[in-house]
Amino acid sequence: MNLKRKNNIDQSDDGMSSMTDLVFLLLIFFIIMSTMAKSTLPVDLPSGKKTTHSQKDSPVEVGIDAENNYFIDANKTKIYTFDEIIPVLEAKIAEQSTPTLKISGDKNASYEAIFNLIAVSKQKDWKPVLSYKN
Repeated sequence: MNLKRKNNIDQSDDGMSSMTDLVFLLLIFFIIMSTMAKSTLPVDLPSGKKTTHSQKDSPVEVGIDAENNYFIDANKTKIYTFDEIIPVLEAKIAEQSTPTLKISGDKNASYEAIFNLIAVSKQKDWKPVLSYKN
C-alpha cells in the first residue's frame, strides 16, 4: 500500500508569483505618477540678441606660438618672453571692468608656457579663457 502524498507543487517557484505581483503594482504606480507629474520645468534660456562688448569688457588676448614666444592681440610684431609679458598684461587688464585673459596656444607650444599664464592669471584673480589655435 502506497500511502505517500502526491504533491505536484514544485517548491522552487514559491516566491515568483508574489514578485510578479509586486512588479505589476510598481509599474501601475509609476504610470499613474508620471501622468500626474508636471511636465514643465522652468529653464532659463539665453536670448538670441547679440550683445556688443565695449573695449573695456573684451578680454585681453595672449597668443603663444610654436617657439613659446608670447604676443598680445594676435599682433606678432612685438614678441615677449614670459617675464616681459606680465607687466604688459597687468597694465592692459587694469583697464578692464572684469579682468579676463584669453589664452590662445599653438598646437606645438609647450604645456609649460600655457600653464605659466594660467597660474599667473589664477594668482592675480584674472579669469583665464583658453582657446585653440592651429
